This record gives sequence, structure tokens and C-alpha cells, in this order.
Amino acid sequence: MGVQKSAYRQPVTAEGLKAIEEGTLTWLDDEMYNNLNTGVLEQYLEEKNLEESFEISHWSTGKVLLGIAIGAVFSGVTAYIGLKLGLAISAAWYIAYLLGMALKWTPSEVNIATSATTGATHASTGFIFTFPAIFLLGTDKYKLANGYLIENPDTFTLAFVGIVASMFAGFLGVMYFIIFRRVWLVEDPLPLPSFEATLKMLDIASDVNTGAVKHARDSLKTIGIATVITMGVLFLIEYPLIWVNGKKQALFDYIAESLSVGDFGLASFYNHGKIHQPAGINEKGESLKYTHWSEGSAWNPFAYTYVGVALTPSMFAIGWFMKTRVAFLVNLGTIVGWFFLVPLAVILNIPIYDAGLQTNIPIQDYSIETGNPMPLQMIAFSKTVRTVAIGSIVGGGLFGLVKMWRTFLSIFGDIGRAFRGEGGQEYMEGKGWYEWPLAHIPIFMALTFGTMILIFTLGGFPVIASLIFSIILISTTFLLGAIAVRVMGETGIEPVSGTSFIVLLMLMIVFLNFNEALNLSTEQAVLLGLVGTTVFGSAISMSGTVIGDYKNSLYIGNRPYHISKGNIMGVVPGAILGAGVAIFLSIELAEGRIDLIAPQANAFATFSVIFAEGQGDFYLLGLGFLLGMFVEWATGMGTSFGLGMYLDVPHTLPMLIGGVARDRWEEKKLKPRIEAIKSEEGSVAAEKQRALILLGTFMIAAGGLTGEAFLGTENSILSFIDSLWYNEDGSMMTVLGVSDFVISDAWYWIRLGSFVLINVIVGGLIYLLFKRAGVIGGDDEVAEAELITEA
Repeated sequence: MGVQKSAYRQPVTAEGLKAIEEGTLTWLDDEMYNNLNTGVLEQYLEEKNLEESFEISHWSTGKVLLGIAIGAVFSGVTAYIGLKLGLAISAAWYIAYLLGMALKWTPSEVNIATSATTGATHASTGFIFTFPAIFLLGTDKYKLANGYLIENPDTFTLAFVGIVASMFAGFLGVMYFIIFRRVWLVEDPLPLPSFEATLKMLDIASDVNTGAVKHARDSLKTIGIATVITMGVLFLIEYPLIWVNGKKQALFDYIAESLSVGDFGLASFYNHGKIHQPAGINEKGESLKYTHWSEGSAWNPFAYTYVGVALTPSMFAIGWFMKTRVAFLVNLGTIVGWFFLVPLAVILNIPIYDAGLQTNIPIQDYSIETGNPMPLQMIAFSKTVRTVAIGSIVGGGLFGLVKMWRTFLSIFGDIGRAFRGEGGQEYMEGKGWYEWPLAHIPIFMALTFGTMILIFTLGGFPVIASLIFSIILISTTFLLGAIAVRVMGETGIEPVSGTSFIVLLMLMIVFLNFNEALNLSTEQAVLLGLVGTTVFGSAISMSGTVIGDYKNSLYIGNRPYHISKGNIMGVVPGAILGAGVAIFLSIELAEGRIDLIAPQANAFATFSVIFAEGQGDFYLLGLGFLLGMFVEWATGMGTSFGLGMYLDVPHTLPMLIGGVARDRWEEKKLKPRIEAIKSEEGSVAAEKQRALILLGTFMIAAGGLTGEAFLGTENSILSFIDSLWYNEDGSMMTVLGVSDFVISDAWYWIRLGSFVLINVIVGGLIYLLFKRAGVIGGDDEVAEAELITEA
């Protein structure tokens, strides 16, 4: 029989093979690290775990609930970051890990608790990327000649349908991967790039004598300080602190507009948290925001593009996590869009389609013909480049899947072997469950199938249409979920957007072409497609989430059953809270009370208009599709390239700055320090210190993400409350005898006081929690004695 070949399996070392044969190799020792992804090691550890994991892997409901609480809170944070930047990145895992390490949990306990954290964080991913498109389609931005594609949607009903359906889909997403756990993590292990860093953190948690507990507590303090500093700085940048003559401004904007002399002023270069190319100011000293094109200013290169840097800690933090290469590939899409496609569109005076007039207008005449005051480069970006970007996202995602056709051919064999249970064991007599029983999967498939039909029917959709959707969801979650997880296992990136576009395309083709037979109106067809894609996004995100938790559990001796259970428990609170925040922010975005890019949601909205009304430039869409395919072929990052093209330079440039800054810091600062430790204490100590130092920088970055999300959400809530003091005709209310209450001094102080009070209360609760855990205000010996007493 020939030797089995694998693209992932690495050759086992002689020392590792000897330790395996003698049975001396164990979790987290040097030979384990030397033989990761060999297949031989994983099969050895699987057998070892079957015998010994019951002594190590213990379920603690209290610790899991703490992990869920962290994940649920950060699901809301992730929703804000996802809508603002288009990337669903969360620091919840790091915080849960650090808290567990500070409390001296074992690696097993940390792994189980954080599996619940990741489950709660990612259960509402669909609501971040897809659901907001429903509300955007009811805005003037997407208004058609005959009105809105979706008008006055029933928010409560759609939220109920989407949240409940996403819960069941999330359960299904977790269970589906149970089929592949043994095949893709034991027999032919997927490498899951960068997972070693997570494993090293769990390793550090096992050694309380290296100062890890103290370092964890210091890191938790670091993220708290970074969060406070971020919120403080952004408060000055974003909060309307200055109210003069009925005008509300942030302090930085007020200063910028005050520092002007004649036609020159700081506001020409700074506006609403962005340092940008010179745009000029008006007679009031206000920024014109963008350099405007005219026949007289056609010589000015800034009139053809938009360059700047947004003061957003989140994008810098994301760049720090990504490092230079990935950050550059995302920026590459922005560079192509803003330094090539946008100027080309303006210079060539290409025709722009206007949905309201239902005609094409040369871009240089567009503002005159339509009365739209938007500068030409922004018109070119919104009307042409973003269409190319959508095509690139879809083309890159599809071609990324096509590239793996050999993988798809083998998937069905993997499914057959998994269902036959070759080498797998579920229940151990006298011990309990080792992994979740496969027999539950068809049962839960049937339960999900029936629940989807019931929920969507109760939501006002026809029974037959709901039935068809349920069939598509069950099949696509299984097949596309398997593909997406395989891609994530190979590249470290799960193509949620790419596969979601495929599902939306399938649903739109079915519901729009057969809407009369299915008793669907056009609006219902689009709604069902978008809500259905939302549910799919949550399901597939959960499939991708569990692979990392399962992989770490194999190397530290945890039972897969506990990982599955933790993820499943995290789905319900995560879906409710994360979806709730995402829906609230989506409504605020559609009403114009907050300014978030929401790239995927806008892309889904545009995609829906194109397919529902046939309005849109299919040539540009096709060009983007081919461009995305080429970039995917050349770099493997076609979807990220398309996402970058959908963003503007001020928002992606900080990401690149963050990526370059990390690489430079590692080269100039970290590397010499680690080399010195290695020469004095050995490579093992050096690697642990490297992980701890990196973790400290991650906490600063996480503080940036958290602080911006917290402040942004609070500002959104206050903006919503502001809107309550207006009458339906737009006039300001009289409240408690105060006319024009919303711009009065009374409301100014109530609003500011409420903002401060909210943050004091939240900060106080976090302080008390950390103090109770021994993170603040206590030494290691006292905290340890308290924990032993409680135990």
C-alpha cells in the first residue's frame, strides 16, 4: 500500500517518534511542539486523550458562564467594529484568557471557558455583515425611480426571526464540524496558521512560577488603561462638547475651525477625526471636506482622489494584529481604487447611472444635472469603484473556492469516513462523553429544518418559500461550511463574505425568478434573501470558530465534548446581545445619526438592487469579478483586496501604519531582547517571554478596539436620544417648559452628565470585579489563599 500524501502533514522528528513509541511524549512538552501537524503526533494524542483526558478535562459551569459573559459583551463591541471597519475582530478571547490566567485556571479550564467566549462573540456575525442592508435599502442612497426596494420594514418581527433562526443555525454550525474534527485535526491535520501563538498562551497559563500570573494581571491593567486613554482622546475628537449658536461640535473640530485666517485654516486639513488633503474652507471657516473638481481646478491632482489618515485606533490595532503583508494586501485594494480607478473615472468623464432619473450622465456634469453637491471623486467612488469592489469580493471568494476543487472531491470521502466513525469513539463506559455524538446531528438537522419553516412562516413569509429556504440553508451550511472551514484551516482566514454572497445569489435567483409561484412580492423576496443570508453567516462563522478551539483542545488534553458544549452554550446570549447592538446601530446608520462605513452591508444592499431591479453596471461588476479572481490567484487574498477597495484611504492607511509599526518594533526592539534572554536562560524561556511581551502589545491594541467601540456605541445611544426631542415635522420639542430643548443648555448638561455617569458606573463595576478577582489591589499570595479557601 502506498504512503498517504498530504499537503499539510509534516515529517515527524526522530526524537518525537521515539517518545511516541515509548509513550513518554505528553502535552505541551518540547517534542510536542517539534511535531505539530505531523499526523502521527495528533493520532497519538487522540489515543492518549481517550484514556487520560477524563482526569484533566473538567466542566466548570461558573467559569464557562464567565467566559460567556465576556463573549456576549464583546459581541456588541465586535458589531460596532464590524460596521465601522468591515472586519469582525474581537479581543474577547484575549481578555477571557488573561482573566483565567490571573485566577490561576488550568489550560484545560481556560480552553473550555474561552470556547464559550468565542461562541458568544461570533454567533451574531450575520447581523454585522448582512442584516444592516435591510435598513440601508430604505434610505435615499438606494432609492429607485419607483420608490424604495424595502420600505418601513417590521424591525421587531425581522429581528425575532433572524435572532431565533441564527441561534439554531449557530448550533448546527458547531455540530457540523464535529463530523470533520477527527478527519481534519487528527488524521490529516489542517495547519490553521498562527494557532501556535494561542497554544503558547495556554502553555504559559500552566506555569505559574514564571511570573505568568503577575503578567496576566498587569496585562489586564494595560487593556483597562488603554481603553480609558482611547475613550478620552476620542471623546475630544467625536463627542459634541462645544455648543455655540445652536451648532454642536467636537472640541477638535471647533479648534480647527477657529484657527483660520482669511481663506486659510486648519479645517482645510482636518475634519471630523480625519487629517486629509487640503480641501479649503468656506466663509464660516468650516472644512469643505474634499478637494472639489471644476474646470478651473482640473490641474489639481487632489481633485481626483481623497488621501488622509483617520484618527481611528481600531484600524491601527487591526493592522498591528495583521502585520505588514496582510495589511498591505487589504490596502492594495484601496490603492488601486483611489489612485487608479477613481482618477480614471473622473478624467475620462465616464457616464454615471442615476437610479432616480433612470439615465446615464457624464460624471463631470453629474452634480449639475442632479443637484448632488458631492465632489466628483466621491461620486466616482460610490457609483463605480464600489461596484467593481463588490465584483472583486465575489470573484475573489468564488475563485478561492474553485482553487480548492481537489479538496472538494475528497470532502465527500471525509464525510463518509467520519459518519462511519472510523477510529472515533464517543461515549466511554464508566467515564462519560468524549465527543459529541454524531447521532445528534441528523436529529438536530431535522429540528432546525422544522424550526426554520415555523419561524419564517410566523414572520410573515409564505410556507413554501420558507420550506425552500430551509432546504438551501441546511445544504449550504453543510457544503459551503465545510469548504469555508477547510479554507480557514489552510489560510487562517474564513471566507464568510465570499460564501455569503454565493448564498444570497442562490436565494435571489430562486425567490425573484419564482416570486409569483411562491406568492412573494419583490420586497418579501429581497427580505427573505437578506434575512436568510444573515442566518447563513452566523452558522458558517460558528463552524469556523470551533476549529481553533478543537485544535488547541487536542494538544492540551481536553475532551471535544466540552468544547462543543461551551460553544453551543455561548450561542444564545451572544446572538441576542450582538444582534441587538447590530440592529440598533443599523437603524441609527440608516437614519443618518451615525456615520459608519458598513462595507459588507452596503455591498449586499447594492447587490440586492442589481438583482431585484436590474439596475447597475454589470460590466463594472464583471470587471471587478475578474480583478478579484486575478488577485486571489496571485496572492490568495482576493476577498480582502475587494474589501479594501470598498474602503477609503483614511480608514485603511492607519491599518498599514499599524502593520508596518509592528514589524519594525519586532525587528528593532523585540528580537534583540529575546536573543539576549535566549543566550542567558535558553530557548524555552525566551519563547515564553516573547509570547508574554507580544501579548502585552496585543492588550494595548485590544484597548484601542474596545475603547473606540464603547465610545462609539455610547455616542450612538445619545444620538438616538437626541432624536426623541424632535416632532414628526422636524421641529424641536418643548420639554419641561424649555423650548428647543435638544439644543438648550439644560439638555447639554444632562447629556454630558449622563455620559460621564454611565462610564463611571461601568468603570466602577469592572474595578470591583477585578479587585474581587485579585487582579487589582492585592498580591499573588493573598489572591491564591482566597482561591484555595473558596475552593
